[in-house]
Amino acid sequence: MTPRRLLLDDQAARDIAARARILRRERGAAFADAWIDTLLSWLDALAEGGAALGSAHPEDPSLRVFGYRRQASILAEFVPGELRVIRVYFRGQDWSRL
Repeated sequence: MTPRRLLLDDQAARDIAARARILRRERGAAFADAWIDTLLSWLDALAEGGAALGSAHPEDPSLRVFGYRRQASILAEFVPGELRVIRVYFRGQDWSRL
C-alpha cells in the first residue's frame, strides 16, 4: 500500500474546531487538546498506512465514510497520494447528506 498525505478540507477543520470548543467548555482545555491531537494522529497514521477503508457514501460513491472510536463519522476521499478529510460528523449530525 502506498502511503498518503493527510489533508483536511476547510469544513473538516471547522468541524473539529467546533467540537474542540464544546470539549473545552465541558471537559477543559487539556482534555480538548488531547482529543484533537489523538484524532489527528490517528488520521495521519491511517493516511500513512495507505489503506482505504469505510463504506461508500450513499450520495457520492467516490467518497468513503468510516468511524472514529464511536465518537465521530469521517467523510473522506482516498485519492492517489492523499487522504482528504472532507467532514467530521459527531453524534446527532446526519452524515448521510452531503
